[in-house]
This record gives sequence, structure tokens and C-alpha cells, in this order.
Amino acid sequence: MKSSLKFAKILYIICSFLLCAVGILYIAGHSIATDILCYVIGGTLILCGIVKIIGYFSYDIYHLAFQFDLALGILVIIIGILFLVQSGSTVDSSNLHIGLFVLIDGVFKLQTATDAKKFGLGKWWIILLGSVFCIGSGCFLIFDLLDNRDIVNILIGVSLLIDGGQNLFNAYYTVKIIDRLHDKKEKNKIRFSKKS
Repeated sequence: MKSSLKFAKILYIICSFLLCAVGILYIAGHSIATDILCYVIGGTLILCGIVKIIGYFSYDIYHLAFQFDLALGILVIIIGILFLVQSGSTVDSSNLHIGLFVLIDGVFKLQTATDAKKFGLGKWWIILLGSVFCIGSGCFLIFDLLDNRDIVNILIGVSLLIDGGQNLFNAYYTVKIIDRLHDKKEKNKIRFSKKS
């Protein structure tokens, strides 16, 4: 059971790197064909959505690392499918799609930050800062508050980079805390059985 959590962590880390790579592609998107960019983004989001769902069903007894990933995974898969099906036209509305994803993920990570603090994760504030940035950038993208398309693409890229980096942080540190709490629980069980 514990191995399923480690497997989910590995997949989560891979997808986080892919998300960061998509962010970089968005920042340098002018040199990449529109259709290719759509397929890369769509495929990456679908893969990340599947991994999030797998993470949700892994052995996370404290529901800290992947607690909201079932709903978010389904949302990410839907956004990924939109990128694949609508292809070039999706790039024009990508600020709405990516903005929605980043905003919702940021809101969920606010809860993760407070839970991480409760479980004793000393760097919980890093999750909080990342989530606040994602919420802010998500609002900018959804409401199309920037007129310049180049700046919008940079903001999308930076948002995906921060979201991917945040996922890496969550996967590493929150799973580390879960392992520590699990080991502590096992030691307490052994101690209690010896007393009995």
C-alpha cells in the first residue's frame, strides 16, 4: 500500500516536470507551430490529469498529498481534450482554459497549505505563496485583463512553471511528512503491543 504512494509520487514528479516544460514552451511559443503546441499541451494535461486521479487513489492515509486530485484530475483531462480537439483555435482561448486550471488548483492548494501547517510541515508557507500567485494569475487570465498577447503567453508560461514547481514541492515534502507520520504511527503500535 505504501508502495502505491511512492509510485504515485514518481508519476507526480514526472508530470510536474512536464508541466514546467509546457510553461517554457508557452514562453517561447512564437517559434513553435500552433497545432504542435496544442497537441503537446493537450497531451501533457491529459497525462497529468490521469496521474492526479491515480494519486488520489494511492495510500495517502492523511489525505494531504493528493487530497483534491480526483476533481482536479478530471478537470485537467477535460481541458487537455479541448486542446486536442479544437487545436489551433484553442490557443486563442488558452488564457481562459489555463487560467481556470491554475485558479482552481491554486484554491485547492490554499487548503493544502493550511493542512500542511497542521501536520507540521515547516515550509507550508511556500505552498501558500505559490497558491496565492496562481489564484492571482488565474484571475488575470480568465478575465483577460492583459491586452498584449505576448505578455499573456508569458504569464501563462510563468503560471504553469510555478504550478509545476509547486506540485514538485508538494510531492516531495508532503509525502515525506506522510512517511514520517506513518512511521511514527507504526512505532506507537509496536510500543503499545509490547506494553500489552
